[in-house]
Amino acid sequence: MTESDKIRKIIENAVESAFVKFPNVEDGRTWPPYYKELAECKTVATAVLVALEKADYKIMRVLN
Repeated sequence: MTESDKIRKIIENAVESAFVKFPNVEDGRTWPPYYKELAECKTVATAVLVALEKADYKIMRVLN
């Protein structure tokens, strides 16, 4: 498995965790599958970053 494949799988698993395994909003409703609110997008982004960090990856800005 290439490094790119590993990162892709980590991201896929994080998104699945956020929207498939735990798809409920705080009041118990299920998130609609076709549209995500800003807060929900932030949840996915956070899940992806946490998953990458747990796999020892860091998101860093590279200056040219």
